Amino acid sequence: MTSSHNMVPQLHIHPILWLFALTAVLTGTLAEFLIIFFIVVVHELGHYFTAKWYGWRIRKINLWVFGGVMETEEHSSRPIREEAWIVVAGPLQHLWIYAMLFSFKEISVVPASIIEIGLLYNTTILLFNLLPIWPLDGGKMVFLFLSYFFPFKLAHTMTIVSSIAFSLFAAVSFILFFPFTLSAVMLTGFILWENRLEWKQRYYIFLRFLLKRYLTETPEKSKIRPVIVSPSTRLLHVFFQFKRGQTHHIYVKPAKRGSDWLEEQTCLHAYFKLKQHQISAGELLSRSK
Repeated sequence: MTSSHNMVPQLHIHPILWLFALTAVLTGTLAEFLIIFFIVVVHELGHYFTAKWYGWRIRKINLWVFGGVMETEEHSSRPIREEAWIVVAGPLQHLWIYAMLFSFKEISVVPASIIEIGLLYNTTILLFNLLPIWPLDGGKMVFLFLSYFFPFKLAHTMTIVSSIAFSLFAAVSFILFFPFTLSAVMLTGFILWENRLEWKQRYYIFLRFLLKRYLTETPEKSKIRPVIVSPSTRLLHVFFQFKRGQTHHIYVKPAKRGSDWLEEQTCLHAYFKLKQHQISAGELLSRSK
């Protein structure tokens, strides 16, 4: 594990957070907003310092109401278990916030009303971030879980589709069973907008995953998983079967397994370095002999 000399994250405040701050000032709820902001920052620092512990390269942290997004240079190239710990590190910070609030309550150094507000928002933000919605921590855990069983592209698509479906279900349920609030509308709109952007960028995200895979040295103990394709299968469709944490040997049918196959780096090199975007697995195999 490596460390970095720069241990102070670059923070970027999302415009929606400024809008919530303005709303808090106008409605006389500034104290509540500052409590929320404190909890969100602590939550994100949990992600940040855990990522630093694992030696991740981090560009910045985007803060928004009830959460944030840490932008990294890793792009799903690290082990799933490692990323899972980084995701879980955020929600774990709420435990010591609970301990701090209860301690303050025991020694009566903070007004009881502030303690109650702190407990309410600490619980709300924790539960909110555990929802299976992208880009919340719950949504990221869903993606990591699906990535363990399915290829990257399919896992990512399933994550976004389920996230949008759950977001719409939650929004309708909130409208039907809870009173209307401007904050809830703004938050729902933001979540749906983020999911829309993630869906529009899904092809770019997939190519970024492949490029990072091509440029990153494969671990020696990486599990090898065969991918069986027909000779006419284009490279991009071969890549659709690539999974995280596994190295692939591409077997071209109807060749016998163990005789005619391609290394994944050969395919990635042909696609990214040689720009052979339309070449098929069979053609690449013939040229590689």
